[in-house]
Amino acid sequence: MYIRCRTPERALRGEPDREPPTPSAPGQNARPEPVETETGGVLVCRACRSRITRRDLAMTVNGRHRHVFFNPSGLVFELGCFASAGNLTPTGPETGEFTWFPGHRWQVVLCTGCSTQLGWHFTGAEGGFFGLILKALMEEEPGIRP
Repeated sequence: MYIRCRTPERALRGEPDREPPTPSAPGQNARPEPVETETGGVLVCRACRSRITRRDLAMTVNGRHRHVFFNPSGLVFELGCFASAGNLTPTGPETGEFTWFPGHRWQVVLCTGCSTQLGWHFTGAEGGFFGLILKALMEEEPGIRP
């Protein structure tokens, strides 16, 4: 399952999120911020090292790349929004119940390498994105591949 983003933004560098540009149209909520020359590091599943996405595929949703949410059970998640991700298996039904992003339905995604839940795929009228659990990802070390 892949969804492409037209322009990437920096992600996961420990930098605070930058202030997004002011939307030019009411209701405009996803505004990717371009990066001139950065290609981005590869982000892998922390459990099995399967390649999942890249830093340069990060995007903003509702003005931010990073979001902190809790589910109905009270578990807290810090998500990063990404335009594209791979090696993920959707599981369970797609639903709009208790969505963290108004106007978007969601479905849980698992790592295809180890079945760890890595986040959710969100879909809406204007497309979709992946909300990935940042603690479940790490940057791939150069030259090390299983």
